[in-house]
Amino acid sequence: MTNEARAFICPVCGVPSKSDVHGTVVQYDPENGPPAEFAFLQCTHGKCQAPIVQVREDYGDGFEDDAPGIFYPSKRRLNFAVPRELRDEFEEALTCFEAKAYRATLVMVRRTLEGTCKDQGAGKRTLAENLRELQTQGKIDGLLADWADLLRVVGNKGAHFTGEAVSAQDAKDALDFAEAFLDHLYVLRARFDEFKSRQSKKANP
Repeated sequence: MTNEARAFICPVCGVPSKSDVHGTVVQYDPENGPPAEFAFLQCTHGKCQAPIVQVREDYGDGFEDDAPGIFYPSKRRLNFAVPRELRDEFEEALTCFEAKAYRATLVMVRRTLEGTCKDQGAGKRTLAENLRELQTQGKIDGLLADWADLLRVVGNKGAHFTGEAVSAQDAKDALDFAEAFLDHLYVLRARFDEFKSRQSKKANP
């Protein structure tokens, strides 16, 4: 353990924390970027105590010149099969959630749904109509349609003034269901189609 201490916002519990540096590891591969220093910390919040790994890079002026980022726990990422525009919308929703801007989180989740409908070829006037069109086309089943419609309704709480508070749990649930919605449309459907194709070739060589 070093004598250095660092302050940070815990990515697990979201509470400001300060931790001694319990050790560092420096990694350098010239083909993959500048030297990187990984520091091992721990959240000091009583109910959390999560292990944290910070990373700083040396661009020529030392590690101290670089603002540290969180390497672990890593930020959740969508599969690259999801179109970049939709990944950007979802990642902005994550940024809002991490900043405790829960109404803004719901707005970005709603935008993600709207963008998904457009990308999937639904061209109706409202989000509700577009979701029904995706269901009619067979791109989402009854359960996913229910999820998406609930996300739409919850998203209205962020987009329009209702006087209702938006809880962290509501925002987190919206993110989780939006991620599952995108994963179904862009990842699992493609994998299932590939699976069916392989099985068909085996049955009819």
